[in-house]
Amino acid sequence: MKTVLVGINAKYIHPSIALYQLKANTSYEVKVLEFTIKESIDKIYHAIIGENPGLIGFSCYLWNITLVTKLTRLFKTYHPHIKILLGGPEVSYDAEYFLNETKADFLIRGEGEVAFDRLLKVLNEEINEPDLASVPSLSFIRDGKLIATPMVLADLNKIKIAPLTVTDYQKRILYLESSRGCPFNCSYCLSSAEKRVRFFPLEDVVNIIRNAIEARVPVVKFLDRTFNINKKYFLTILKLIESENIESVFQFEIVADLLDKEVIGYLLTVKQRFIRFEIGIQSTNDRVNAAVNRRQDMQLLKKNILALRQNSNIELHLDLIVGLPFETKESAIFSFDEVISWRPTELQLGFLKFLRGTRMLDLVDEFGYKYHKIPPYEIIRNNLLSENDLSEIKKVEFVLNKIYNSKWFPKTLDFLFLNRLIASWYRFFLAFYGYLQDQKFSFSSYQRDTLYSLFANFLSETLPGYSEKLTFLVIQDYLDKAKTRPKKWWKDFKIIEKHELLPLVEDKIKPFTKEDFYRNGLIVTSEKEIYICFFKNFTATSFLIPLH
Repeated sequence: MKTVLVGINAKYIHPSIALYQLKANTSYEVKVLEFTIKESIDKIYHAIIGENPGLIGFSCYLWNITLVTKLTRLFKTYHPHIKILLGGPEVSYDAEYFLNETKADFLIRGEGEVAFDRLLKVLNEEINEPDLASVPSLSFIRDGKLIATPMVLADLNKIKIAPLTVTDYQKRILYLESSRGCPFNCSYCLSSAEKRVRFFPLEDVVNIIRNAIEARVPVVKFLDRTFNINKKYFLTILKLIESENIESVFQFEIVADLLDKEVIGYLLTVKQRFIRFEIGIQSTNDRVNAAVNRRQDMQLLKKNILALRQNSNIELHLDLIVGLPFETKESAIFSFDEVISWRPTELQLGFLKFLRGTRMLDLVDEFGYKYHKIPPYEIIRNNLLSENDLSEIKKVEFVLNKIYNSKWFPKTLDFLFLNRLIASWYRFFLAFYGYLQDQKFSFSSYQRDTLYSLFANFLSETLPGYSEKLTFLVIQDYLDKAKTRPKKWWKDFKIIEKHELLPLVEDKIKPFTKEDFYRNGLIVTSEKEIYICFFKNFTATSFLIPLH
């Protein structure tokens, strides 16, 4: 019986690593097919049927479950003899509902390597009377009743880590895991379902890391929920990567208040730009965190993050969640302003989701939650945050992503932060959103120069005493991000002819020549400085020169 495993990914860059794990841990023939949610159901359907499968397995997540449900119903309507298997976090905690909704034959709850291999053995070798009860972690409907076999957690010493079988990792993220489980108990997170942390053999993890480095995979992201829970393991892997890495970036999810002086000391010595840490803050309000069983030492967490900020080679991605119990709009604003003041590389402003299998569902009535019953199950309101409050915060999220997380305005933002010109970044971003609305800005479709121009104008109106300086910085950011000579949207501060400028700058713009200066140089002159940007080979090279 031919088995086809199907991954329908949110984006092409995110491969379905779970399917490759299943394939690596069975001796039976398995074909993996990957698609994205943007592809048509007709295309996906015919691609799968073209493989002539006897069993189709779908990896189910909140972003693809609607599409998966449509596909399974099609298969059961036109090819009822084909067996359908579901797995993944979206379906693992409500098996009966999803078996009935999708018309699937089987559903594996939780991790699937052992169960999947056993199911294939049963279906391939026990054709007449397959012993489904012998398959662990399996759910199915028999005579109208749900049957659920006991859950089994695998011995990770016996589980193979999937090899680099995807051939186009130059364009995709490589997902790896060195452990499973989480020692923490956060009510909003599915990882809290398994509190015991199990580790893959270090040798196996090291081998796959070396393979990724050798293949020059651009981004490797570890799926471990708390990568630094085991300090020895954590440091061993980091030091290995530092000693052998060529150009890959490795992303880890860590708990910042678990970092001690030894680890901080090591991280401050890292000279390569290969580390990207994702750190969940969620809220700076201790009462809010306690309500969802999240315990963190905020003072130590802040201290450690500020320490890590001293090493510009380490990227810090911090997360906040809006809508947790006891969170008011005022406390959400405080958390936002506090965390962004730490100057993370990126700040993600997320909104609470009510995932099946999490304890947040037990708190719905107590805190008056209303949430969407379809994916992504996001909060609508609760007894402290109105729909208008959440709509306002989403406006701030938009500006945060376009102005801060986009990295389009590094020089401008550095100046604003260093000079402490913004009292509240939340209110500043909200005001800019209102300004964009007043200017009839097209939020869904706009040109890059339009956003730069509007931001410069907004800064001039908001901070008139710094108008020229800030506009000059926005122009620099605009030019630095261009690959070819861009559209000019500003008025010159001071006009000086090129032949007058050349003697002042000729010895400062090497290796660019006089010919480059006249042909490719774009010049912006303020009262005190000259900014010259050259565009050659789809690269911008800039020079900031004092004007005496």
